[in-house]
Amino acid sequence: MGNKTKKAQVVLAVIDEASHSFDFLLLRTNERRGSFWQNVTGKIEEGETIEEGGLREAIEETNLDITHIVDMMGLGLSFDFTDGRDRKVHEECFLIILDQKWNIKIDPHEHDDFKWVSLNDIDRDSVKYLSNFETLEKASNILRHWGGQ
Repeated sequence: MGNKTKKAQVVLAVIDEASHSFDFLLLRTNERRGSFWQNVTGKIEEGETIEEGGLREAIEETNLDITHIVDMMGLGLSFDFTDGRDRKVHEECFLIILDQKWNIKIDPHEHDDFKWVSLNDIDRDSVKYLSNFETLEKASNILRHWGGQ
């Protein structure tokens, strides 16, 4: 990977007992960053594994309570692209499954809103970038089997 910036993209999914399905958490970037919906994403810091960085980003961006984590898994997806600052990026994708929703607190320097979207309501228009949609789609397929859907 050489001098590429390493990033993690993390899908956060909560088991919805009432509907026997899953809800995904989406974050809206603030106006300065483009005002679009996305999964948790972030840069991996020096000395972190990509998994550690993904979990840290989920905690930092949402106030994730790790006591509610049921499972965390790599999705076997990665993307290589050049970002808006002309940096070469390698991004790997993860799914974190939680047993309940938590007290979400978002950092206004990055995001200005969040929402829960049902697994069955996710479509291409749910997020700005195709890589985010492909990651949500892969997570949806796994969760349909994981939860006996």
